[in-house]
Amino acid sequence: MRAQQISHKGKRQTNEDLVLERFFEQNTYFFSIIDGMGGYGNGDLAARMIAENMETYLSTVSTIGAYHIQKAINKSNLAIRQKNAERSIQMGAALGGVILKDRQALFYWVGDVKIFHFRGGKLIFESSAHTLANELRQSGSITAAERLSRYKHVVTRSISGDSKSAAADFHETVFSPHSDLIIVCTDGVHDLWDGLQLETMIQENHEETLLEVLKTRLLHEAADNFSLGLLSSQTVANI
Repeated sequence: MRAQQISHKGKRQTNEDLVLERFFEQNTYFFSIIDGMGGYGNGDLAARMIAENMETYLSTVSTIGAYHIQKAINKSNLAIRQKNAERSIQMGAALGGVILKDRQALFYWVGDVKIFHFRGGKLIFESSAHTLANELRQSGSITAAERLSRYKHVVTRSISGDSKSAAADFHETVFSPHSDLIIVCTDGVHDLWDGLQLETMIQENHEETLLEVLKTRLLHEAADNFSLGLLSSQTVANI
Protein backbone atom coordinates (compact mmCIF):
# COMPACT_ATOMS: atom_id res chain seq x y z
CA MET A 1 0.00 0.00 0.00
CA ARG A 2 1.25 3.45 -0.91
CA ALA A 3 -0.44 6.83 -0.82
CA GLN A 4 -0.94 8.62 -4.11
CA GLN A 5 1.66 11.36 -4.02
CA ILE A 6 3.50 13.99 -6.02
CA SER A 7 6.47 16.19 -5.18
CA HIS A 8 7.78 18.72 -7.69
CA LYS A 9 10.11 21.71 -7.78
CA GLY A 10 7.40 23.88 -9.34
CA LYS A 11 8.98 27.04 -10.71
CA ARG A 12 11.94 26.87 -8.32
CA GLN A 13 15.38 25.60 -9.32
CA THR A 14 15.37 22.76 -6.80
CA ASN A 15 12.78 20.79 -4.86
CA GLU A 16 13.34 21.19 -1.12
CA ASP A 17 10.31 19.08 -0.17
CA LEU A 18 10.59 15.45 0.88
CA VAL A 19 7.93 12.76 1.28
CA LEU A 20 8.49 10.07 3.94
CA GLU A 21 6.27 7.01 4.00
CA ARG A 22 6.60 3.60 5.63
CA PHE A 23 5.08 0.93 7.85
CA PHE A 24 6.27 0.57 11.42
CA GLU A 25 5.55 -2.01 14.11
CA GLN A 26 2.02 -3.27 14.79
CA ASN A 27 0.76 -2.43 11.30
CA THR A 28 1.21 1.31 11.81
CA TYR A 29 1.25 3.37 8.62
CA PHE A 30 3.26 6.61 8.71
CA PHE A 31 3.11 9.40 6.14
CA SER A 32 4.87 12.74 6.35
CA ILE A 33 5.71 15.66 4.08
CA ILE A 34 8.73 17.75 5.08
CA ASP A 35 8.99 21.20 3.53
CA GLY A 36 12.54 22.56 3.62
CA MET A 37 12.51 26.30 4.26
CA GLY A 38 14.01 27.79 1.12
CA GLY A 39 14.28 31.24 2.66
CA TYR A 40 16.84 29.87 5.10
CA GLY A 41 18.87 28.06 2.45
CA ASN A 42 19.84 24.38 2.60
CA GLY A 43 16.17 23.44 2.86
CA ASP A 44 16.73 20.15 1.04
CA LEU A 45 19.46 19.18 3.52
CA ALA A 46 17.22 20.07 6.45
CA ALA A 47 14.39 17.94 5.02
CA ARG A 48 16.69 14.94 4.57
CA MET A 49 18.13 15.25 8.08
CA ILE A 50 14.67 15.47 9.64
CA ALA A 51 13.43 12.47 7.66
CA GLU A 52 16.44 10.38 8.64
CA ASN A 53 16.24 11.29 12.33
CA MET A 54 12.50 10.75 12.57
CA GLU A 55 12.60 7.42 10.76
CA THR A 56 15.52 6.18 12.86
CA TYR A 57 13.87 7.10 16.15
CA LEU A 58 10.36 5.87 15.30
CA SER A 59 11.74 2.49 14.18
CA THR A 60 12.85 1.88 17.79
CA VAL A 61 9.45 2.30 19.49
CA SER A 62 6.62 -0.22 19.60
CA THR A 63 3.62 2.12 19.63
CA ILE A 64 3.74 5.42 17.78
CA GLY A 65 1.55 8.21 19.14
CA ALA A 66 1.77 11.92 19.83
CA TYR A 67 4.43 11.47 22.52
CA HIS A 68 6.85 9.65 20.23
CA ILE A 69 6.15 11.90 17.25
CA GLN A 70 7.14 14.89 19.38
CA LYS A 71 10.25 13.08 20.62
CA ALA A 72 11.22 12.30 17.02
CA ILE A 73 10.71 15.97 16.13
CA ASN A 74 12.82 17.01 19.14
CA LYS A 75 15.66 14.73 18.08
CA SER A 76 15.47 16.11 14.54
CA ASN A 77 15.45 19.64 15.91
CA LEU A 78 18.60 18.92 17.92
CA ALA A 79 20.34 17.53 14.84
CA ILE A 80 19.41 20.67 12.88
CA ARG A 81 20.68 22.90 15.71
CA GLN A 82 24.00 21.05 15.77
CA LYS A 83 24.40 21.27 11.98
CA ASN A 84 23.52 24.97 12.02
CA ALA A 85 26.20 25.60 14.64
CA GLU A 86 28.75 23.41 12.87
CA ARG A 87 28.34 25.19 9.53
CA SER A 88 27.36 28.64 10.83
CA ILE A 89 24.17 28.47 8.79
CA GLN A 90 20.45 28.68 9.45
CA MET A 91 18.23 25.96 8.02
CA GLY A 92 14.98 24.32 8.94
CA ALA A 93 11.73 22.84 7.73
CA ALA A 94 8.02 22.55 8.34
CA LEU A 95 6.35 19.18 8.41
CA GLY A 96 2.96 17.54 8.63
CA GLY A 97 1.48 14.10 8.27
CA VAL A 98 -0.70 11.30 9.52
CA ILE A 99 -0.39 8.01 11.38
CA LEU A 100 -3.01 5.35 10.65
CA LYS A 101 -3.53 2.29 12.84
CA ASP A 102 -6.66 0.18 13.33
CA ARG A 103 -8.77 2.86 11.61
CA GLN A 104 -7.50 5.49 14.04
CA ALA A 105 -5.85 8.54 12.54
CA LEU A 106 -3.46 10.94 14.24
CA PHE A 107 -2.62 14.15 12.38
CA TYR A 108 0.49 16.13 13.35
CA TRP A 109 2.05 19.32 12.02
CA VAL A 110 4.70 21.95 12.70
CA GLY A 111 4.64 25.04 10.51
CA ASP A 112 2.58 25.42 7.36
CA VAL A 113 2.25 21.89 5.96
CA LYS A 114 -1.50 21.35 6.12
CA ILE A 115 -3.82 18.38 6.57
CA PHE A 116 -7.37 18.23 5.19
CA HIS A 117 -9.83 15.45 6.11
CA PHE A 118 -12.89 14.83 3.94
CA ARG A 119 -15.78 12.43 4.57
CA GLY A 120 -18.25 11.68 1.82
CA GLY A 121 -16.74 14.55 -0.16
CA LYS A 122 -17.29 17.05 2.68
CA LEU A 123 -14.52 18.82 4.60
CA ILE A 124 -14.62 17.79 8.27
CA PHE A 125 -11.18 18.98 9.44
CA GLU A 126 -8.53 21.44 8.28
CA SER A 127 -5.36 22.03 10.27
CA SER A 128 -4.41 25.57 11.19
CA ALA A 129 -0.97 26.50 9.87
CA HIS A 130 1.54 27.99 12.28
CA THR A 131 1.95 31.32 10.51
CA LEU A 132 2.13 34.90 11.67
CA ALA A 133 -0.97 35.68 9.60
CA ASN A 134 -3.00 33.11 11.56
CA GLU A 135 -1.67 34.36 14.89
CA LEU A 136 -2.55 37.96 14.04
CA ARG A 137 -6.01 36.91 12.84
CA GLN A 138 -6.72 34.84 15.95
CA SER A 139 -5.54 37.59 18.29
CA GLY A 140 -7.64 40.18 16.45
CA SER A 141 -4.57 42.38 15.89
CA ILE A 142 -5.16 42.40 12.14
CA THR A 143 -8.28 41.08 10.44
CA ALA A 144 -8.16 42.63 6.97
CA ALA A 145 -7.28 39.93 4.42
CA GLU A 146 -5.14 42.22 2.29
CA ARG A 147 -2.97 43.15 5.29
CA LEU A 148 -2.73 39.57 6.55
CA SER A 149 -1.59 38.21 3.19
CA ARG A 150 1.90 39.63 3.62
CA TYR A 151 2.41 37.42 6.70
CA LYS A 152 0.97 34.13 5.41
CA HIS A 153 4.41 32.69 4.60
CA VAL A 154 6.04 33.76 7.87
CA VAL A 155 6.00 30.56 9.95
CA THR A 156 5.93 30.81 13.74
CA ARG A 157 6.87 27.16 14.30
CA SER A 158 9.45 25.07 12.49
CA ILE A 159 12.11 22.45 13.00
CA SER A 160 15.05 24.82 12.79
CA GLY A 161 17.01 24.35 16.00
CA ASP A 162 14.87 26.33 18.45
CA SER A 163 13.15 23.93 20.84
CA LYS A 164 10.45 26.48 21.73
CA SER A 165 9.22 26.69 18.14
CA ALA A 166 9.30 22.97 17.36
CA ALA A 167 6.15 21.93 19.25
CA ALA A 168 3.73 20.00 17.06
CA ASP A 169 -0.04 20.25 17.09
CA PHE A 170 -2.06 17.04 17.00
CA HIS A 171 -5.56 15.99 16.04
CA GLU A 172 -6.86 12.48 16.67
CA THR A 173 -9.85 11.13 14.79
CA VAL A 174 -11.40 8.05 13.20
CA PHE A 175 -10.61 7.15 9.60
CA SER A 176 -13.52 5.58 7.73
CA PRO A 177 -12.04 3.50 4.89
CA HIS A 178 -15.22 3.59 2.81
CA SER A 179 -15.83 7.34 2.72
CA ASP A 180 -12.75 9.30 3.83
CA LEU A 181 -10.00 11.13 1.99
CA ILE A 182 -6.99 12.77 3.67
CA ILE A 183 -4.85 15.34 1.88
CA VAL A 184 -1.44 16.35 3.25
CA CYS A 185 0.20 19.19 1.35
CA THR A 186 2.74 22.00 1.39
CA ASP A 187 1.98 25.68 0.97
CA GLY A 188 2.70 25.33 -2.74
CA VAL A 189 -0.64 23.51 -2.85
CA HIS A 190 -2.80 25.24 -0.24
CA ASP A 191 -1.75 28.65 -1.57
CA LEU A 192 -3.90 27.76 -4.59
CA TRP A 193 -6.83 26.06 -2.87
CA ASP A 194 -8.37 26.29 0.57
CA GLY A 195 -10.35 23.47 2.13
CA LEU A 196 -13.69 24.39 0.57
CA GLN A 197 -12.16 24.74 -2.89
CA LEU A 198 -10.57 21.31 -2.51
CA GLU A 199 -13.97 20.00 -1.39
CA THR A 200 -15.48 21.22 -4.66
CA MET A 201 -12.70 19.58 -6.69
CA ILE A 202 -13.22 16.29 -4.86
CA GLN A 203 -16.93 16.38 -5.57
CA GLU A 204 -16.37 17.18 -9.25
CA ASN A 205 -13.71 14.52 -9.93
CA HIS A 206 -13.43 10.78 -9.50
CA GLU A 207 -10.93 9.60 -6.90
CA GLU A 208 -8.95 7.81 -9.61
CA THR A 209 -8.33 11.05 -11.54
CA LEU A 210 -8.20 13.63 -8.73
CA LEU A 211 -4.43 13.56 -8.30
CA GLU A 212 -3.83 14.08 -12.01
CA VAL A 213 -6.28 17.01 -12.08
CA LEU A 214 -4.50 18.66 -9.15
CA LYS A 215 -1.06 17.98 -10.62
CA THR A 216 -1.97 19.50 -14.00
CA ARG A 217 -3.07 22.76 -12.40
CA LEU A 218 -0.12 22.85 -10.01
CA LEU A 219 2.39 22.47 -12.85
CA HIS A 220 0.88 25.52 -14.52
CA GLU A 221 0.08 27.69 -11.51
CA ALA A 222 2.26 26.81 -8.50
CA ALA A 223 5.03 29.33 -7.90
CA ASP A 224 6.78 27.25 -5.23
CA ASN A 225 7.79 23.64 -4.68
CA PHE A 226 4.67 21.57 -4.21
CA SER A 227 4.09 18.22 -2.54
CA LEU A 228 0.84 16.41 -2.00
CA GLY A 229 -0.30 13.09 -0.58
CA LEU A 230 -3.77 11.56 -1.00
CA LEU A 231 -4.82 8.85 1.45
CA SER A 232 -8.15 7.25 0.70
CA SER A 233 -10.09 4.00 0.75
CA GLN A 234 -8.04 2.84 -2.22
CA THR A 235 -4.65 3.50 -0.68
CA VAL A 236 -5.34 2.30 2.88
CA ALA A 237 -7.57 -0.67 2.13
CA ASN A 238 -4.95 -3.12 3.38
CA ILE A 239 -4.17 -1.49 6.72
